[in-house]
Amino acid sequence: MKKLLFLLLGTFVCFSQSNRFVYDVVYKKDSTSTNLTRENYNLDITKEDVAYYNRIYYINDSVFAANHQYGGKGYRLTSFLIKKNDNDAYQNYEYIGDVNFYRISEIPKQQWTITDSIKKTDQFTLQKATAKFGGRSWTAWFCKEISFPYGPYKFNGLPGLIMEVYDTKRDYYFNVIKGEKIPDDYKRVSLGNALHNMIPTDQNKLDKLKMELFNSPFKYVLNGRLSLPEGKRLQLEDGTILTKEELKPAEENERKKIKSFNNPIELDKVVKYP
Repeated sequence: MKKLLFLLLGTFVCFSQSNRFVYDVVYKKDSTSTNLTRENYNLDITKEDVAYYNRIYYINDSVFAANHQYGGKGYRLTSFLIKKNDNDAYQNYEYIGDVNFYRISEIPKQQWTITDSIKKTDQFTLQKATAKFGGRSWTAWFCKEISFPYGPYKFNGLPGLIMEVYDTKRDYYFNVIKGEKIPDDYKRVSLGNALHNMIPTDQNKLDKLKMELFNSPFKYVLNGRLSLPEGKRLQLEDGTILTKEELKPAEENERKKIKSFNNPIELDKVVKYP
């Protein structure tokens, strides 16, 4: 945290500047497993908007700036969030594994109970708050010294940046590990590219699309919506590489992987696959 404080000193005197907070996110995809996934996410707070996205997008932009080539090692499409400063609605751009992003607009509100509990981490003073959200009970530690009312994912509404937040089962744990100013010339190019195939929808329609994808995991290739030329192969998120001829036999294994993601952040939005 001392390094974080060093990077942030003077940053919050002028709120016209753009700031980035990097969260270490540890979560359990499968509630029946002990395996944990660890990733880093950026929370960008600018004059125009607030954006929360997987850091691989930022790395991809950095690779492009250096080599003028996209799609670096480990790059993949993931869901992300953007909220304009003149609107309370979060735009949730969800990627479910086909060729499109699906946008759901919502205003996620948490009814926080701010407690008197205080803890100090190096030179930060954090205060505890609790809330129920998405079918889970959450504990957050926020910092009044960093007076942004935001946090990771859709968490918001506290009188200071949420530095740490976790649910009672510790299935999801978010913790700030770095803070920095965003250069004036930085552009979220990778996120912008992802929006080219964006389709507005609602939660019910999205759940139906997820079920359709479960029933036919590679339909976007098999029906020609995604071109896979002869001799070319499709690389799945876990690194598996398949030819077009291998897709149909691999569907059952892909269904098992989809079904194993039974523990989303918002537990009340879980899809009940057969």
